[in-house]
Amino acid sequence: MVFCGDLPSFCLERWQSERETRARILLSESGVEPLSLSLLKEFGVNVDLSSVELGYGWTKGSPSLRSAIAEYYGDAVTREHVLVTVGSSEANFLSVASIVKPDDAVVVDMPAYMQVHGLLEARGARLYMAWRSPENEWELPLVDILEFIRAKKPRAIYLVNPNNPTGRIERENVLREIAREASKTGTIIVVDEVYRGLEHSGPPTPSIISIAIEEGAAAVSTGGLSKSFGLPGLRVGWLVSNKLELVEKAWSVKDYTTISPPRLSEVVAEKVLAENTRSRLFERAKSIVRRNIEALKRLLEKNKDLVKAWWPEAGAFVLASLPWAKDTMHIAERLFTEYGILVNPGECFEVPGTLRIGLGVEDQDKAMKTYRELLSALDKIKSTMNKKEAGKQATSLTPL
Repeated sequence: MVFCGDLPSFCLERWQSERETRARILLSESGVEPLSLSLLKEFGVNVDLSSVELGYGWTKGSPSLRSAIAEYYGDAVTREHVLVTVGSSEANFLSVASIVKPDDAVVVDMPAYMQVHGLLEARGARLYMAWRSPENEWELPLVDILEFIRAKKPRAIYLVNPNNPTGRIERENVLREIAREASKTGTIIVVDEVYRGLEHSGPPTPSIISIAIEEGAAAVSTGGLSKSFGLPGLRVGWLVSNKLELVEKAWSVKDYTTISPPRLSEVVAEKVLAENTRSRLFERAKSIVRRNIEALKRLLEKNKDLVKAWWPEAGAFVLASLPWAKDTMHIAERLFTEYGILVNPGECFEVPGTLRIGLGVEDQDKAMKTYRELLSALDKIKSTMNKKEAGKQATSLTPL
């Protein structure tokens, strides 16, 4: 578990953590508005935590919770293929620390949530970026990925599906081709699937686990309760693999990190993952996001020159470009300091000229008011930019 260099600054997390408690309007979150324990009762989650013993519990996660997570993956795995983690962030960390060694070749999905990228960089891996582009509807560059696998025989390929920040869902046939090629080189496919269940329409996002089993590849899926479930405060995530040895390796690293998941959270999580409750929570999340997308679409129809959005297929956020600004870090800072509005600058995903805007506000009237304030603030900022600054910041991104 040796890291060759210092961890790079985690732009997104640092940006949010230094501002989110002071923001007047919070549009930086990538999940839906969280539920309280009392509101969970409306979804059939009734738990008495008073008798739960506050010990360490199982370091791998309680057998009953691991069984519930395995059931979420259908018949593809058993509870022995599941490792419970403290949030999906720990699962991502364990996947890097247990799979990748210094100088290993690794293919990385870009743009994406930058945690894995930073960990791989510090690990000393040789990174090959698989860049998505707006011209191709943010789809994975399949040809490039297949060529990377054939030429470099990488140790692993890291994907985010559904993708953050683009909201793109990768198609099953694309994942199947990647798995088929990876099986020939022994490349491990690791997919952050934390946004599964928050598809805005159509079928559920295919999990890499079942695809990898069918294609003879080794795969790891990471996930958790923070986004689609609306329960980030539980800090429950998981790492699942069709290869038991990968779970065991990750578990051996976990002995050095959090040791075991929090017992109170495990008890609640087990109830949350029951199929009936899970489906109701997913529907709640989808309903919130669909409504907010429609509201924002109506507003953007009247502000076409101000903000251009790439409408997502999944997730609780939208990636949007500002045709009049390339330095969106500067714009996001002005939104916060002058108007108290917090959004995420695209620079934190290495996509300058864009903002990631949250779609998870539950109250419809509040959401509409919030988006109006955001657009009004952006319009004022645009009007104060002098011609020289505006020209310098012209962006080449072309939304769909």
